[in-house]
Amino acid sequence: MKKNLILLHAELGIKEDLQPLKELLDEHFNVHTFTFSGHGNVAAQDEFRVEQFANELSEYIAKHNLNSPYVFGHGLGGYVALFHKANFEDSPIKKIFTYGTKFNWSPGVIAKELPLLDPQVVQEKFPQLTALFKKKHGDKWRWLLQSMAHLLQNLHKLDEITADDLSEINVPVTLMLGDQDRVVSSEETQMAKKNLKLADIQIIAHSKHEMERANLKEISRIILNDIGD
Repeated sequence: MKKNLILLHAELGIKEDLQPLKELLDEHFNVHTFTFSGHGNVAAQDEFRVEQFANELSEYIAKHNLNSPYVFGHGLGGYVALFHKANFEDSPIKKIFTYGTKFNWSPGVIAKELPLLDPQVVQEKFPQLTALFKKKHGDKWRWLLQSMAHLLQNLHKLDEITADDLSEINVPVTLMLGDQDRVVSSEETQMAKKNLKLADIQIIAHSKHEMERANLKEISRIILNDIGD
């Protein structure tokens, strides 16, 4: 019987972003994807928070009756998986793989990110990115950027994963980082590893932060070698 593997998309993404990786893994696992609320064509919920997305992961696991699933998360998706395992007592997740998940959300880092989540700034300076957001999220792309900015500004008060949270995670975690990632540093990834009980770091060659610029064959090889079929 194939093992269950859930792929979680990144911030401002949709499940279709993970389709190329899913296709590499479909032969070996029962691969599941879904889109977080407020993203793509999925309606927004009352709250746009990491905890809300973690609840949606719980709901997906329960709806599909997934026993001891493995979870891969890109960016925010990895953060959601770790938050789930650290804060949900009944979390059935057996192992977590992250790619390009950021752990350093200091006030200074957040301040640098906020202009990139300003719809007017994005529309004026990054027309190609604007077109991509419109394609993925339709008319609510502006709302989505503003909601993500609000999430980051309130992360410390509500949903931040602390060192203590990481130390509570009792399943193996593989932290994957692209060798050309300019969003997530090696230092913050190493710090996360130190706080986790069972963790290793895998540097992915010829890979940037974005999933479409990542070495998917190498990522899939690591997952396959780790949990097999």
